[in-house]
This record gives sequence, C-alpha cells and structure tokens, in this order.
Amino acid sequence: MKKVFYLAVLFLGINTLATAQDDALSSIKKFLKTTYPTTPEDSRNFIYNEIDLNDDGKNEYVVGLIGGEWCGSAGCTMLVLTNAFKLNTKMTVVEFPIYIGAPASAEVTKKYSNLYIVNRDGSVAKMAWNGTKYPTNPSIAPKVNKKIIEGKYKFLNETELAKNKF
Repeated sequence: MKKVFYLAVLFLGINTLATAQDDALSSIKKFLKTTYPTTPEDSRNFIYNEIDLNDDGKNEYVVGLIGGEWCGSAGCTMLVLTNAFKLNTKMTVVEFPIYIGAPASAEVTKKYSNLYIVNRDGSVAKMAWNGTKYPTNPSIAPKVNKKIIEGKYKFLNETELAKNKF
C-alpha cells in the first residue's frame, strides 16, 4: 500500500510541475503577444528559463527573443520578467547562453543574482541588480574574469531549449 501511495504522490508532483511549466509558458506567450503585437511572424520565436533570481522562493523568467526583429550582428534581445510576468528589464545585444550567479553568494548584488553575459568580443559582462532592475546593455557593463562562468549552468542555451512561438 505504501508503494501505491508514493507512486501517487510522485505522479501528482510530476503532474503539478508540468502544469506549472505549461502555465508559465502560456503566461509568457500572453505577455509577448500583448507587449509586441506587431512583431512579424518570422520573429515570434523565443526561448526561456525559470530561475529564482532573488531567493524568495518564486521564479522569475529570462526570455530570449529570436528572429530578425530581435537579433543583429551584436546579439539578441533578452527580457527579465517578474514572477507575475511583468517586464522588469529589457536587454539588447545579448549573446546566448547567459550565466547566473548562485543565490546567497558573492555573486548577488542587492539581493538579486548577478547575470553574466559573454560579449561578442569574448569579454564577460557582469549585469548587477541596481535595486530596481538590471543594466540594459552588456557591451558597456563592467567586465569580470572569464573564470566566473566556468562550470555554471547555461541559461537560454539555444542548443538545448525548444523554441517557442508567440
């Protein structure tokens, strides 16, 4: 009987996780359709990751916009959405993937994880929270030693994430 109970709990947990991910995807699509309604069809692709940037137990969302409307020779547009699916920061000239500092570590500024973005020239930009939002252009953000991204998980990794359409 215990096995059946544990299997039921496991199934419900997996089902709840899948439902939460579906809800997040649906909310992101709704935000993008509402915010960018005139985006051409060939530029409506995006990738995203959920991450708790401020260690409050609620996920925020990093969204990479893909297509001619969003990407140029210097990179693409990335959005940071709050856990309520509101725009916090819009960054341009972002190269994917990005890296995120560990919560509760030296890689946190004003209670938010730092974002690290590798620029086209190979330098690593530290995108530190200013108390309200992140900087908007990594090409002019402070540079840090490349070792900081070694071994870190790659967020917005185009080779591993499914492209979504809004």
